[in-house]
Amino acid sequence: MGTYTDVNGTAFTDDDIEQWASEAESETGYTGKHLGASIPGRPISVGVQAKPFTLRLDAPRRAKLNEVANQRQTTPSQLMRDLIDSL
Repeated sequence: MGTYTDVNGTAFTDDDIEQWASEAESETGYTGKHLGASIPGRPISVGVQAKPFTLRLDAPRRAKLNEVANQRQTTPSQLMRDLIDSL
């Protein structure tokens, strides 16, 4: 039996995977309370009035943005929003 670790450090086994598969394939499906209704499209993270903003970056700047976002465990977009909020 294999033991695995997810990206958050939580361990799980093949038995867990089998249980989750059985749950998903049952008629009742997964009933976890943290799941809501499925909504198509990209999630709105900053409100319905948010509009896209395009910023062209050269390769070194984009790489730096991605690197720092990964270090902080966030997205490049959220990192930029946080930076603007700190001004």
